[in-house]
Amino acid sequence: MNRTRAIKAVAFDAFGTVVEIVDERRPYVQIARGPRAGVLASSITRPLDLAAFADLCGVQPSLEWKADLEAELASIRAFAESREVLIALRRAGYRVALASNLAQPYAAPLEALFADLLDCACFSFEIGAAKPDPAFYRALCLQLDCVPAEILMVGDSWRSDYEGARGAGLQALHLDRCGVGRAGREGATITDLRRLLDILPA
Repeated sequence: MNRTRAIKAVAFDAFGTVVEIVDERRPYVQIARGPRAGVLASSITRPLDLAAFADLCGVQPSLEWKADLEAELASIRAFAESREVLIALRRAGYRVALASNLAQPYAAPLEALFADLLDCACFSFEIGAAKPDPAFYRALCLQLDCVPAEILMVGDSWRSDYEGARGAGLQALHLDRCGVGRAGREGATITDLRRLLDILPA
């Protein structure tokens, strides 16, 4: 992390970072199988519900796919420390954001869990770009009203959340909940979100 400029905001990836899907079924991936695989990116860069995405792929949405989506959405759970950390950061004066690649139906459960703790939510399907695209991070900076170096991005994807953010000028930390660790990532990785409370000035 670059400490030459004070951090004013902390942005979190959603899935794998502040929440998990306990009953993962991946209905959008099921719809986009085979020759339709090239359309999958549209599921997170356009405001498409399941029926609209199926229509884009030229298929009828099955009852099974709908049930799978409902099961996934109902199984979204915050990790034990997520709200605790967001609350502490807000109390310390940091702006807090969610910054996530996701399809439209997944936004509502996230907002239900965290809306009271967020300054903004930057979702790929709303802005038309997905991490690690620099356009995603430009939109995040605008929503947080910060220059890139004033934002710390935290997420579980090295490519999207760490390298993508750093490439766009943000500060970043990689979350490795399994604690596996890889050579060359020392000092850039944390294993628990609570570690942020030790790293960032209160």
